[in-house]
Amino acid sequence: MPLGLDDSYHVMVRRTMSRGMLLLVLSSTLIISMLTPLEPIDYLFAALSTSLDVAPFALIMVSDILLLIAGYWLAGSLNAFLSAGSLLSHFLARSYSRLSRVNRSLNRKGLISLSVAMLIIAVWYVPAVLNAVLLQFGLHVLMHVSLLFAGSLIFVGFRRLSSNMRLLSYLLGCKGMAIFGAYLLVSPVALYSYFPYPEQAEAGAAMVAMCIASDATIIPLWLKRFFSGGQGSTVAARDTTAND
Repeated sequence: MPLGLDDSYHVMVRRTMSRGMLLLVLSSTLIISMLTPLEPIDYLFAALSTSLDVAPFALIMVSDILLLIAGYWLAGSLNAFLSAGSLLSHFLARSYSRLSRVNRSLNRKGLISLSVAMLIIAVWYVPAVLNAVLLQFGLHVLMHVSLLFAGSLIFVGFRRLSSNMRLLSYLLGCKGMAIFGAYLLVSPVALYSYFPYPEQAEAGAAMVAMCIASDATIIPLWLKRFFSGGQGSTVAARDTTAND
């Protein structure tokens, strides 16, 4: 039975549901393009690789990032639907509250979910593992599904962080990718047998370039928030607690 709501709450529910639908459509589009048997995005990447002479290894990394984003958006849409539903149903309100309490108690500061997500990503890029993935369709599908799950875990972890800490966590993750990319760029040997050394170096350069581009936009924003007296961080932390 719906809770007693005034007009402002109805507007809040509509906005939350609209946000959830938008995130669901975006995530579903990526999932359909990357997890269906035909994998339409592979044809797009093949065309890009041919026309723009982009290394396939670099495109594989881009597809993995898109899977993480799809998982993040999917978890965000589910959270929006539960949040809106909690305003309309006592049962959903209790269920949403229980889930939030579990996340608070078991996933303090998002440490567990973020650590598991990073471990999933790192395991798939171990040279022996990635070489096997590129030769076995079953492992290829498992990698995609697990990266989708990792993106959802990142969303769950970010729920426990303030906006400043989210930006900082992103920057730290980006630095890890940049270090790995720099190693691929200067490594004297090909780590991945499926790709020749020039493609490995090009992929490493692409990783470094992506991180530099991210730094150019994220670091000024983080510094502005950090030196604004912490007000934004405090408000975000309070909002996160209120949502939970």
